[in-house]
Amino acid sequence: MLVASLIYLKANPPLSANGISFYEKDDTKRVVELVNSGFADIKLKEVLINGNKPESVELWASTTNHMVAGGGLDDDPFITFYKINEIEIQPKLSQEEQNKLYEMEDREVIKHYGLRVFGNEAPEKINITYNYLLIPYSLEVDVME
Repeated sequence: MLVASLIYLKANPPLSANGISFYEKDDTKRVVELVNSGFADIKLKEVLINGNKPESVELWASTTNHMVAGGGLDDDPFITFYKINEIEIQPKLSQEEQNKLYEMEDREVIKHYGLRVFGNEAPEKINITYNYLLIPYSLEVDVME
């Protein structure tokens, strides 16, 4: 039973990239929306751009419906930026849960997560290593324009 569970978990990685934003004036920056489709928290370990350590990496958390698409991340008071190991990515809320929080105008529960990277070069691929239920995973995101 344990082996079957491990095989299932390894074959179905919980972290995915749901969208990518580009910076008009700086082609070395990217923002990737991250979604945890699992049932437990995800702990990010390392982020590489084109196989190299980036200049800067930030994990952002939004307590509104502001997602990765569009600008204004820095200006939104309900988006907080963290080091990648400061917080864990919680499982995605259901649409019903999101609607209920929206109706209540809740600004405490994190609704969206993203990763913002600043590099020394224009990124083509971002590789994110993480742990889920103590199992190591890797997610490669193609971020070319």
